[in-house]
Amino acid sequence: MKHYLTLIFVLFAFGLKADEEFTRKIKPFLNTYCISCHGPEKQKGKIRFDQLTGSMSDRKEAELWMRMLEAMEFGEMPSDSAKKFPAKAEARLVQGWISRALEAQGLAVEEKRDKEGYGNLVSHELLFSPAENKRTIDVAARLWRITPKALANLLRGARMVSNPFDLEKPHGNFRDFKGKYHFNSLMAEQITELAIAHSDKEAKNARKMIVGLREKGSTIDEANREAIKRHYNTVLRRSPAEKEMESLMALLKKVDAELGIPRGLQAAYAAIILQPETLFRFEGMDGVSDSKLVSLSRRELATSLSYALTDLPLDGNMLRAFENEKMPVRDIIRAEAGRLFEDEKRPYARNRLLQFFQEYFDYQKAEDVFKDQIKGHKHWAPALVYDLDALVMHTLKKDKQVFKTLLTTPEYLIFVNSHRDHGNPLVYNLPPDWKPTPKPVRFPKNQRMGVLTHPAWLVAHSGNFDNDPIRRGHWIRYKLLGGNVPDIPINVDAKLPDDKTMTLRERMHVTRAEECYKCHSKMNPLGLPFELYDHYGRFRFDELDKPVDVTSKIVNTGLPGVDGEVNGPFELIERLANSTHCEQVFTRYVFRFFMGRNETLGDAKTLQEAHKVYAESNGSMKALVISLLSSDSFIYRAKNEEGAASAK
Repeated sequence: MKHYLTLIFVLFAFGLKADEEFTRKIKPFLNTYCISCHGPEKQKGKIRFDQLTGSMSDRKEAELWMRMLEAMEFGEMPSDSAKKFPAKAEARLVQGWISRALEAQGLAVEEKRDKEGYGNLVSHELLFSPAENKRTIDVAARLWRITPKALANLLRGARMVSNPFDLEKPHGNFRDFKGKYHFNSLMAEQITELAIAHSDKEAKNARKMIVGLREKGSTIDEANREAIKRHYNTVLRRSPAEKEMESLMALLKKVDAELGIPRGLQAAYAAIILQPETLFRFEGMDGVSDSKLVSLSRRELATSLSYALTDLPLDGNMLRAFENEKMPVRDIIRAEAGRLFEDEKRPYARNRLLQFFQEYFDYQKAEDVFKDQIKGHKHWAPALVYDLDALVMHTLKKDKQVFKTLLTTPEYLIFVNSHRDHGNPLVYNLPPDWKPTPKPVRFPKNQRMGVLTHPAWLVAHSGNFDNDPIRRGHWIRYKLLGGNVPDIPINVDAKLPDDKTMTLRERMHVTRAEECYKCHSKMNPLGLPFELYDHYGRFRFDELDKPVDVTSKIVNTGLPGVDGEVNGPFELIERLANSTHCEQVFTRYVFRFFMGRNETLGDAKTLQEAHKVYAESNGSMKALVISLLSSDSFIYRAKNEEGAASAK
């Protein structure tokens, strides 16, 4: 009874405080920024906010507050046509009040910040605020399933008709995002078959070694134990514990007795592959802990670093490096990451940087966008992707101002004569008799500038038969400005009118409808300047015999030097490339790729230090990545409520 009365008192006290806060802070916010569009005189979307009471006990009002919360998180409200915009601190105060008031009524608010594609919901202003860099890591230990590529590397030499992990082709921001790969019963069955096939081959190879040991005087048990130990080290990069060895030896003897030699060794090898430790990455299992955090063990850090940069199992050099107890782990990580980046014979780490940019700019999709072949022009998307890959690697080799260079460089690498397009350079608006060169080709600044005007990126962010300013603007809103756009409502038929007499900009007038433009205002103005190119990526002056219109107006980004009239893609690109905010957003995406998760406010220190390192190293991508991989966010995990790291 006493606890019940205490609960009633707490809820009552919260209600009084919530009512007071609503009257003193929330109501004035609504009057200033919301009532002009959702009040007695005007009701956009048939919604009124002037009648809200702040009570979450009323179901309909609670639903409206939930809708408002989501709209504010995604920047949907106030709309870009509003006369006044709240400061970010004002908006956060209201969002916090709504969340607390809903939770007090037991109403669940879906938390999307840790889900792929929603990382930008975490306040950029707070992440890069000096006042926030004292926070500690707040993400617990995780359980990862290894990637399809890692599985293929692990079972190299096996006859893999199909990689069972490749059956899932997850889409989204990054292929290696935590939680993107799952494990189901069908995969388990295929992995078992694969393990048996691989172990059959390895067991037969091991027989030669066993015969050799027997000839030198070893017993059959000693030879089998040595064979198991070697395979254990090959797969798991460690020796088996005695208990593990005894279990595998018992399995080997049982199967040999029933099926004959070397079936027992094959079964033992398959059992090693089928262990969870082989197919999953564990964190925080044997790390060192203090009062708040758990440090990953040196072996866990070595594994994480190897997978972060190579998708390969641990190599001997890295294992030995992390076994050096006299050297701090941060110094080991920096040294080993640097070694991998400089390895000329095994350029896996440098290729990982290329993979980041492929997925960040998302230009490899160009190969999946169907285009009709037209007279006088042969479209061959793989050639365009190859050329852009070359440009990225060329920029990474110099490793100076990488982000800005990729956005603004007038130099392209063009290898059209090495592809099936029969040397047709017309996509770059070069003359038909243009002679290929291994050197970069410099374009006038009013024709091409960086990745966003490269034919591969333009094609990847287009439709099959037309440009797509909405898709291009969406990419810029997310990847450069760090913004958000709500998902398309399920009841919306997102199609433009099919009128051959109208330019694409003219057909996009339907997106100006009140219920549409609150979202399209976040994308259309950013994508329309790229109408300077057709959907093959070719520079043009007109569309349907009309001068092409590439003007636009950027509003409500809140960034100095970005908002305002825009007279084409080059002006827009330069504004974004020179923005510190955009460079910080880029740092956030590098974090997500190499950490495999979204950032939280507990990563503020990591992000601020990484961006500082990037700036002080003259825009070195390698320095940025090494800073992230040697950060607290990489090394530590938060404890759960029971005091131990948890797997998510």
